[in-house]
Amino acid sequence: MVTKKTKPKVRMLLLVGDRIGANCMMGGKKLSILEKFDRFGWKVTLAGIGEGVEPCPFAAKRGAKRMQLDSTVDAVSNLMDYDGISVLPGPSHNGLMASSKAMALIREGYAAGLVVSGWCRGVRVLAAADVVRGKRIVGHADDKDAIEGAGGVFVGQDHPPIIDGTLVTGARSYFYRAKNAEAIRQAIAARRGAQTASRGDR
Repeated sequence: MVTKKTKPKVRMLLLVGDRIGANCMMGGKKLSILEKFDRFGWKVTLAGIGEGVEPCPFAAKRGAKRMQLDSTVDAVSNLMDYDGISVLPGPSHNGLMASSKAMALIREGYAAGLVVSGWCRGVRVLAAADVVRGKRIVGHADDKDAIEGAGGVFVGQDHPPIIDGTLVTGARSYFYRAKNAEAIRQAIAARRGAQTASRGDR
């Protein structure tokens, strides 16, 4: 009897900015980003500059509390244990962009073929890490200059997510939340499929 192999869970490294946005943890009428990933059955690691992060003002007004993270960025190791890296949305990402470790994680993950994604204002972190060059990019309108300055082709803000190779970008994290998450899932499925084919797995 042939025993069917059980696929390991998708593992995602989620990078959190200076404040965590409401779309990340407060679902309302829609599943939040974290709830969506949980529904996918993924194992996620939340990492930021510190050990915890305060909610953005919008989320705080609606009762959101400080979130304890799983790891600091500096403590992240074994990058190749992950399927992808995603920069979550939020009002500010200055800490990540100033962190040489965060920039290195994104660059090294992208170079190694991990699925790298950014949500709304989080896309500017990908531009700062210099992984958008030559790619079609969806992002916040405020970050158009930063994206184009890093060599990306800015498509716009009011646009569905774009998968360009192993890079996934999206904006309007409330309106396009489900589509952004699904685009990341599609990119990861494609990556895993390519890995399986290259190994000749059955």
